[in-house]
Amino acid sequence: MNIVFTGPAIDGNGNSILRASLSYACIQKGNLMIQSSIRKDTDILVASRVDTVKAAKASQAGIAVFSYPEFINRFLRGVTITTSGVANKYVDHVNPDLLVPDFTDGAALAKADIL
Repeated sequence: MNIVFTGPAIDGNGNSILRASLSYACIQKGNLMIQSSIRKDTDILVASRVDTVKAAKASQAGIAVFSYPEFINRFLRGVTITTSGVANKYVDHVNPDLLVPDFTDGAALAKADIL
């Protein structure tokens, strides 16, 4: 399965994950190949935001788009993802103000109702 990552990686708890650690976890899994850009043979785009032009184009091309927590829970279950290492300033910087809220849990949904 061919995968492209875009945006900084975060887990379901909002913790930052280094892209190199995530790539290594995919290698450990064995059937997940990392690509640097979307191509005709790309199967999945994993994005920190699903409202971007890249995510929309991938979806229109029939490429599945997952958030990082969804991807980790679905494809990397049982694989240990290391949390140490040196951050890459281009792909590992998380700006919480630019992330799309995850409304899949009840607490976030309740906050949205207040607004």
